[in-house]
Amino acid sequence: MSGRTVFSISVIAALLASLAVVPEAAAQKAGADEAPSASAAQLALSPAQKRAIYDIVMRQRLRTSAADIPLTMGATVPRSVVLLTLPGGQGLKYATVDNNVVLIDPISMRVIDIIRSFGP
Repeated sequence: MSGRTVFSISVIAALLASLAVVPEAAAQKAGADEAPSASAAQLALSPAQKRAIYDIVMRQRLRTSAADIPLTMGATVPRSVVLLTLPGGQGLKYATVDNNVVLIDPISMRVIDIIRSFGP
């Protein structure tokens, strides 16, 4: 092996199940009849969780590469972009952009986290 850590999908699911969602000030802008979605929140992922997600996504046989997704937190993702479901990711979607994993809230279609490539 090349010294890389190998994680199974069950390990990734357990890591994602332990995600902490931290509301931002944007959540306060929701009206009385609106529940803040993940787009109004930021995922609090540890470096180990990010590495595990990155590794599992890069090992997937089916990947989507979307150059028209901006690598900016909170950026709007066009509805025409093909997204994949993050394994064990509580309904989150993802795409790969320039070897980065971009996590997307499928309801608001906004970027909620960017996991940068870890190098060779």
